Amino acid sequence: MVVKTREKLIEVARQLFAHKGVANTTMNDIAAASEKGRRTIYTYFKNKKEIYNAVLETESDHMVTSLREIVAEDAPVDERLRRFLMSRLEHGRTISSAYTSLKSWLKFDVRRMERIHRLVAEKEHALLDTLLREGIALGQFDAERCALLDGFINQCISGLDLSNIDSAGSADYVKAHAAFVDFVISDIKRKS
Repeated sequence: MVVKTREKLIEVARQLFAHKGVANTTMNDIAAASEKGRRTIYTYFKNKKEIYNAVLETESDHMVTSLREIVAEDAPVDERLRRFLMSRLEHGRTISSAYTSLKSWLKFDVRRMERIHRLVAEKEHALLDTLLREGIALGQFDAERCALLDGFINQCISGLDLSNIDSAGSADYVKAHAAFVDFVISDIKRKS
């Protein structure tokens, strides 16, 4: 019940932020729209900033759900890494569209947009790191190559997100992503 109430308050706040803007939404608005009293809201959140932060955290979690599922699968680590990278590249457009919808309630506030982008990037990085560490522990990935990859991979993926490659799913787009993923995996795999 506690989790559901908190989740409901976050969702109501997100909708109000989208409709009225963050600055124009009050705790009273959130209480009225959620059909909860102000005391209930203050049980879960100290102030509007805290509920706003919870909304950002929830939105960033939604953006990386499919990546979490891939990491948790019971499959060889190199296959999961391949699926993780391909999924991340394919869903770059999805993430970009999610940012577009966030812009409506963030009112094009660049600082807030950077914050949600940073939250998503941190979560993606932690998931990728989980796969790399597992591959190293299993003796499948070279630790030194993975260390070099660490600073390189996020920049590459971000660059591909912004690239001029046809994002309508053309064969060239898919080939470019597959070639990039093959390059990364072949580079970090331990050589016999």
